[in-house]
Amino acid sequence: MPLVLRHPRAVLMAETFFRRHAADLARVPAAGERVALVTSGNHCQGTIFRNGTHLVTEALERRIDEISRSIPGFYFGRFDIRFADLESFLQGDGFKIVEINGASAEATHIWDASVSLLDAYATLFEQFRMLFAIGAANRKRGSRPSGVIRFVRDVRSFRKLARSYPTTR
Repeated sequence: MPLVLRHPRAVLMAETFFRRHAADLARVPAAGERVALVTSGNHCQGTIFRNGTHLVTEALERRIDEISRSIPGFYFGRFDIRFADLESFLQGDGFKIVEINGASAEATHIWDASVSLLDAYATLFEQFRMLFAIGAANRKRGSRPSGVIRFVRDVRSFRKLARSYPTTR
């Protein structure tokens, strides 16, 4: 029986893992060997998210704020980041931004199993409050919402584009 079927979470993604690792299904890992089933932070790819908000330092906040302010029109979002060394990362150094998510990006720590449903909703509602405040401020500065037709076109365009994304390994 493949080890994936013995793991309480991995079994939920077994079909994805079997497809992704088809060539290695018969291989038995050596004792203590780690086998990465997924390398990208994506729910659909089986990633487990952990709440690391307690690790945030002033230096890291300053660096992320500096990067955010350098992006024209960026008022809210989430950076998906990779780093090799936690200490350097917490000092605001030695990391790469692999994806920038805008207004529709929720805080990933809400998907940590240790975060209560109430806390997850509280985080989302706080994000919605901030987004509405940003929208109101932008409208006061003269920005106009896109409208329903443009929104529907953008959603369709995104869905079409997303179908072409490769499955990550």
